[in-house]
Amino acid sequence: MKYSYYPGCTSSTTGVEYGLSTEAVCEALGIELIELEDWNCCGASSAHALNHELAVALPGRNVAQAQAAGLDMAIPCPACYQHCL
Repeated sequence: MKYSYYPGCTSSTTGVEYGLSTEAVCEALGIELIELEDWNCCGASSAHALNHELAVALPGRNVAQAQAAGLDMAIPCPACYQHCL
């Protein structure tokens, strides 16, 4: 089983545990995570307060990459997950 993996900005800052635990659990279950190339911040923390178009475009770019790969997305950060829905 393979998933496009969007770690999000928090996986390397305030939510390191989200990324580490996601990767460890997926490895234990035999799930392959394929990190999106050149992913960008989804804007969950502030884009909605700055500009509506930006708030839609940022997560949309990441979702489009996953769709182009033909894979469902794995998103460990709950804020990123909600913003990419």
